[in-house]
Amino acid sequence: MKNKNNRWALAQKYEFNWWESKKETIKADYYKHSAEEIRQFCLNNKVLKKDTVILEIGSGATGILTFLTESDFRFGIDPLESYYSTVELFAKLRDPKVKYQTAKGESLPFDNEMFDIIIIDNVLDHCENPYKVMEEVTRVMKNDALIYFRQNTYNLYGKSARMLMEMFLIDKGHPYTFTMNDLHKLFEKNNFKMLNFSEDGYFKTWKNEMFSKSLKDKVKALLFITRNKIACFVCKL
Repeated sequence: MKNKNNRWALAQKYEFNWWESKKETIKADYYKHSAEEIRQFCLNNKVLKKDTVILEIGSGATGILTFLTESDFRFGIDPLESYYSTVELFAKLRDPKVKYQTAKGESLPFDNEMFDIIIIDNVLDHCENPYKVMEEVTRVMKNDALIYFRQNTYNLYGKSARMLMEMFLIDKGHPYTFTMNDLHKLFEKNNFKMLNFSEDGYFKTWKNEMFSKSLKDKVKALLFITRNKIACFVCKL
């Protein structure tokens, strides 16, 4: 297997190609729905205001934060931002008030204890070092900050199968695979606690992949390499 730097570079190339294939057709519905989920939770907890400072790590085409218009202080970082900013459709969907920049989660270009809300949406499995990312998150979040965290997880069988796929670089876009237990350990290490939790469930994903038009999805379903998408809000203990 390639070393970590080269492996991450390969994942970034995969990510670039995926977005390049979607640049004429991407829609904002996913981001809008996610923003509404965050909005409801944060408004109930009186967090989302005009002076709330928000960071999204791995903001992609627009990021969720472009639709959290209550805040005047929103920052999005992504290693591929220099590409996203050149795509006409992405630019049209973005709120120009958001400050986007090219950066990695492992080295956030921000001061300590700067953010009230941090969004990490299906990012950690794409990173070069997810553990360093979470250390940086701990550094830049305020003591009473909220993290909106969403991630695909697998059971032990699924993780083992994906590790074989990773060994032979079958899945080039995801250098890391997490079980729910892995995430619990990651949260404990960084002194985080979950405030709520939701999940799609393995069966829902399996059913969607089984009846998908994609051969890759059908193979994953037949091999039971099925993911469970979890979402939660997290804060410091």
